[in-house]
Parts: sequence; structure tokens; C-alpha cells
Amino acid sequence: MSWSLLRNRLADILRGAALVGYERELRQQTAELNDLFLLLCFMEATALPNPATLYLLEVYPYLLEQFHEWHRRMGIEHSPLDGLPCC
Repeated sequence: MSWSLLRNRLADILRGAALVGYERELRQQTAELNDLFLLLCFMEATALPNPATLYLLEVYPYLLEQFHEWHRRMGIEHSPLDGLPCC
């Protein structure tokens, strides 16, 4: 076995050991977001009230600016939603 191959394999092992903590955290966050998404979809499908609606009213002005930037990036000149007068 050549030294360069051994060095490359050792580098791969060390890189994997360094990133395992980050990967575990990302997998956990992904699972939590997926659980939240499924809960919100279930609530929408069964016509249950969404508890996040009241909290979103507080951050609506901040989200409106981000929504405007988003639809402009997507190439949509004016807001695609009639209820969001951002333009």
C-alpha cells in the first residue's frame, strides 16, 4: 500500500470524525422540522386551528419584506397573493 493512499484514507477518517457531530445535529434538526411540517399538514387537513397564526401576526411586517424579496427573485413582478399587498 502506498503512502499517498494511506494518507488519503487517514484524511478521510479524520474528516469523518470531525463532521460526525455536525451531521448528527443536522439530522436531528431535519427530523424536528419534518415532524412540525407533518403536524401542520395534519392540522390543515383536519381543519384544526393553527396555533402559530397568532404568533405570526407579531412578525408579519418582517416577513412581508422577505416575501417581497422572494417573489422578486422568482421573477414575479407583483405579489402573487391578493391578501399580501407588499408592492
